[in-house]
Amino acid sequence: MKKYEAIIYDIDGTLLDEKEGIVPESTVRALHQAKKNGHLLFLCTGRCKSIWPKDILEIGFDGVVGGCGTNIFYHGEELLHATLPKELQREVADSLTRYHIDGVLEGQETAYFRRDYWMPVVKSIFEENGTFSAKCQLFWEDADLNFDKMALWFDESSDMKSFKEQWENTFDFILRDPTFYEVVPKGYSKATGIDFLCKRLEIDRAHTVGIGDSTNDLPMLDFTGISIAMGSGNPDIFPSVDYVTAAVMEDGIEKALKHYQLIE
Repeated sequence: MKKYEAIIYDIDGTLLDEKEGIVPESTVRALHQAKKNGHLLFLCTGRCKSIWPKDILEIGFDGVVGGCGTNIFYHGEELLHATLPKELQREVADSLTRYHIDGVLEGQETAYFRRDYWMPVVKSIFEENGTFSAKCQLFWEDADLNFDKMALWFDESSDMKSFKEQWENTFDFILRDPTFYEVVPKGYSKATGIDFLCKRLEIDRAHTVGIGDSTNDLPMLDFTGISIAMGSGNPDIFPSVDYVTAAVMEDGIEKALKHYQLIE
C-alpha cells in the first residue's frame, strides 16, 4: 500500500451520483478500506454545513472543508468560519430579488430560498430539505440572514449580467453549467481550505490526493499532490488532472484508489 496522508473528496458528482442520488456500495467499501489503511479522509465541498448530506457524513470522515473553503472542521472541531457582514448579506439578497435570480443562500444552520423559486434544480433542493439537519424553508426576502456563499440559477428572465457587475469585486463567480454559478467570497476556494487544513495538521500537500468532478474542484485538483477526475464529470477538467477514473456508478472511486495502490 502506498501511504498518502490525506485523500480529499468532493461530494456531488464524486461520492454522490447526481442522477441516482446515491453513494455506490463500492465507494463506501473503498472509503472504509482507505481509512483502515491509515489514510485521513476529508470532504471538500461547495455545500455549506446546513446542507451536508447526513448519510455521507456517517461514512466516517476525519474532517470537512465546506462552503468552498469558508468553513473547516476536523474531528468535529471548527477550525475556520468566514462570515459575511449582515448588511452585505441583505444587500446581496435584495439584488438577487431585483434581478430575478433563483438559488440557495447557504449558511451553517440555514439555507435560504426566494419566495417565488422556480428553477427546477432549486425546486428539487427545496423539496429534499428533510435530508438535511438545517432549517431549509426560510425565504430570503424577510429572513434574518446568516449565509456564507451562494448557489445561483438563472434563465432568460434573469439579469445575471447586472448582478455580476455589481458584485464581481466582492465574490468569485464559478460557472458550473450555462445556467448555474457557484458564488464564493473572494479569497476563499477549495484550495485555500485544503491549504489551511494542511498547515494546521502539518500535512505535506505532496502527500494529498484530490478527487472531484466539476469546475469548482479545479482549485483543489491543482493544489493536491495527485488529482483525479470522475469519468462522469465535466470533461473540461480532464486535461488538468493526473488521472481520469470511471464514472461514479461504475465504481470510479474504488478503481481510482486501486490505481494508486491506496487500497487493494
